Amino acid sequence: MFLVLCLVLGIMASVSGQPHARASDLYYTDITPVTDETRYTTLNPDTQLTEMNKVKHSKGNIVFTAGERASGDRLIVNHYDDENFPSAKDVEVLMSYPAGASTGVTLTSIEVYVDMAADDAGGYLTKGGIGQTNVEILLTSNQTRSFVYETFIYGY
Repeated sequence: MFLVLCLVLGIMASVSGQPHARASDLYYTDITPVTDETRYTTLNPDTQLTEMNKVKHSKGNIVFTAGERASGDRLIVNHYDDENFPSAKDVEVLMSYPAGASTGVTLTSIEVYVDMAADDAGGYLTKGGIGQTNVEILLTSNQTRSFVYETFIYGY
């Protein structure tokens, strides 16, 4: 019994101790420094950005949301990433659910928690969204030395 408990706790510690827990059904880019020429909106000028709901909790701490939790939905994707830079950079992250050619579930809610050294950030849906089976999310921040985010996508 003790051995089983140690094995379970060891597995939990090794999984939860990873700084970059990756979602298997989510395509995502690294937290990437950008210039005006390499920004997503410059490279994709016809893209329509739908701003996510934004709540600022303190300097550099923002929650972006879309939709609402629904009875019977479940956590589909949980993804975390962080990056630090020696000097302030403009950064972007692009996430797409589902990854590849797989078929997604109907999305009910998206929550993205962001913490950064900058005063503000942007969270946008660029494709799909709530009530659909796919979504593309763009996160942006200007002049930050650190950027941390965790994404939760729910559906049924």
